[in-house]
Amino acid sequence: MAQARALDAHKEGTPHPLARGRVRLFLAGMCVLMLGITLKLLNVQVFDRGHYLLLDARIHRGPKPEAPVPGGIYARGLEPMAMSVPLETIYADAVLVAGSDEGIDGTARQVARLTGLDADELRGKLAHGAKQKQRSMPLARLLDPKRVQALAEDRPEGVWTDREWKRVYPGGRLACHVLGRRSPWHEPLEGAELRWAFALDGRPGTRPRNVDSYGRSILGADSTGVLAPEPGNNLVLTIDWSLQQVVELALDRCMERSGPETATCTVMDPRTGEILALASRPNYAPAGMAEGTPEEIAARLKDLPVVRQYEPGSLFKVLLAAATLQAENYETRATYYCSGYAADVGGRPLRCWDPKGHGNCDLTEMVAHSCNIAAARFAMLIGAEHYRNFLEALGLGVRTGIGLPGEAEGTLHPAEQMQVRDLANLGFGQGVSVTDIQMLTAVCAVINGGELMQPHIVRAVMDAETNRPVREIEPLSLRTVCSSETSRQVREMMGAVVDRGTGRLAAIEGLEVGGKTGTAQKWLGSEGGFIEGRNIVSFVMVAPLEAPRFAILVTADEPARGEHGAAVAAPVAKTVAMAALRQAGLLPEQVEISEDAGM
Repeated sequence: MAQARALDAHKEGTPHPLARGRVRLFLAGMCVLMLGITLKLLNVQVFDRGHYLLLDARIHRGPKPEAPVPGGIYARGLEPMAMSVPLETIYADAVLVAGSDEGIDGTARQVARLTGLDADELRGKLAHGAKQKQRSMPLARLLDPKRVQALAEDRPEGVWTDREWKRVYPGGRLACHVLGRRSPWHEPLEGAELRWAFALDGRPGTRPRNVDSYGRSILGADSTGVLAPEPGNNLVLTIDWSLQQVVELALDRCMERSGPETATCTVMDPRTGEILALASRPNYAPAGMAEGTPEEIAARLKDLPVVRQYEPGSLFKVLLAAATLQAENYETRATYYCSGYAADVGGRPLRCWDPKGHGNCDLTEMVAHSCNIAAARFAMLIGAEHYRNFLEALGLGVRTGIGLPGEAEGTLHPAEQMQVRDLANLGFGQGVSVTDIQMLTAVCAVINGGELMQPHIVRAVMDAETNRPVREIEPLSLRTVCSSETSRQVREMMGAVVDRGTGRLAAIEGLEVGGKTGTAQKWLGSEGGFIEGRNIVSFVMVAPLEAPRFAILVTADEPARGEHGAAVAAPVAKTVAMAALRQAGLLPEQVEISEDAGM
């Protein structure tokens, strides 16, 4: 009876229950299938997109997108410092070669005949590649285009050539830490090469559409819409080519004569914040890293003026003097007596670097003779809050944004965390860490009229095709840190350092210059503390004194010969200053720069 009723219902147009079940099952299956397809598309196009793009690049053996011409790096006078030259690399599909009519042996002999390469070496590479199933392997890299011209015209099956770029540095090691370097595959690794790669590298073109994966033309296929590569922009640095050469030579002589572990020299224009020269030792050849231990290689690569943090020592007394002159409670007649020893400064005795003492020291004598006792007293006079705020305004404790990678921040502790002894030590540059760039920028601010200028290493980004500026970097004043009168008095104090103080070795006949020596014990951690004889010695120099055009900071870490910045660093700064002044037409005519001037 039930079957009869179901049959009657079916005859009346009602769907059969079995048919309804099959339809639902079919729809459910289709939904599951569509969901699976959707999830797969989502995975391929979104989550694993990068993987499939890399897979495409690996298995596509036809013409690659044409590589752009990388931009060059130039000094401020447009002298080339880093350029890219086009070379050719021979690639092979080892699997295809092994299965071709010529085979591995025949292909190796043919490539060798057309290029002059060693057939046995090529045979070994192809055999190894076939064993590893390599579909795109370099047989020989960075060859002269003329050498592979015959191969490009008569290439064996599974072998092709691609253009690559090799970076060359006309100056050799000159300014290597500014320029940085690139890998053998032209990838930026350090320096301006890395920091400004977004401007230098350009954009590759698109792959032709009318060829198959083996580079064979497809009849009737669309070849339109292929985009040409966009060349990279050129970079014009603030570096002065001639002055950089002088700095490099002066540092080499310093390393020979004083034997420090490391040495640095940075030259800045106080008016603009432009870095005119920057170098450190040890250095390296950007075109090819020499052999050595990982530690030795890492030491050569460090751009010390930018990445190294250290306690500046007595250099800081220039900043203390400016902070004191700006303090409301400073009396111009304030003096402190130095006997070479103070029994109680923050609960502990304090010794001056000169055990004989300096007698009564006003602010000028404190700077001129680098008195630690007087520096500690002046720091305590103006107080932690005012002193710390002044140093913060000078940009200490934060990155300067010079335009080079890996810049360190330095350390500047909050005023509320400073005890009396901490404040006293801060007076002569202990308990704080700086980079060369931070220290020189701060000194420039207190001697240029009181303006903190943005330090920068790049002057302009230029279009490589039109040679017109894409972006010009103009001098930028970040803020006013002190009055012009304070700046004038600080310059006079730095002049006293050279005239009658610790920096007499930096004096230039017939021209007023200023400076400040620094000798700072190295802090080796809470367990090691300060160790006698392990010092970073330094000298900062400004010239000419009345209207400074050049500020020069030289440091030497643990010199083997010479204990103070006056003996090791000041002569280097003098040599650089004389060259810079002579180039600018500011050096008196009677002053001659001999081969060993100032050294």
